[in-house]
Amino acid sequence: MGLHDQVMGGRSTGTAQLLTTDADRVAHLQLSGQVSLAHGGGFASFRCRLTAPQPLGGARSVVLVLRGDGGSYKCCLHRQSEADGVQWQAEVEAPPDWTTVSLPLSHFVARRRGREIHERPWQPDDVIHQIGIMAVRSEPGPFDLHLASIELA
Repeated sequence: MGLHDQVMGGRSTGTAQLLTTDADRVAHLQLSGQVSLAHGGGFASFRCRLTAPQPLGGARSVVLVLRGDGGSYKCCLHRQSEADGVQWQAEVEAPPDWTTVSLPLSHFVARRRGREIHERPWQPDDVIHQIGIMAVRSEPGPFDLHLASIELA
């Protein structure tokens, strides 16, 4: 599901499509579009509500396999299934070559509607209901991120 800044009057756009390229033969999700700063905008996000929520258990990090346009993105985790609520966000860079990135759970910051809030830290009995990726830019322009996997480790 795409949830862009249009929810607050912005003009950013984005699409998600499943691809397998002949060059690298990696099945992956391509997230691309245009971030606009018009009307208070500045982000495009893609969120997946998990059909089977994932218990955190002993996981200490989120591991992503990705490549992209060299820009910065945010990996977003949600402890609840509602669309509007607290997101735990950590920044991740998207280099042009396939890369495995490990984001420690301790680096995720709780935010609600873009503002940092104070929430209890992750606990082993927490469950992840949604995972998302957000393209946030301070300058308008295109974004292009290819995501092969996201796992708890």
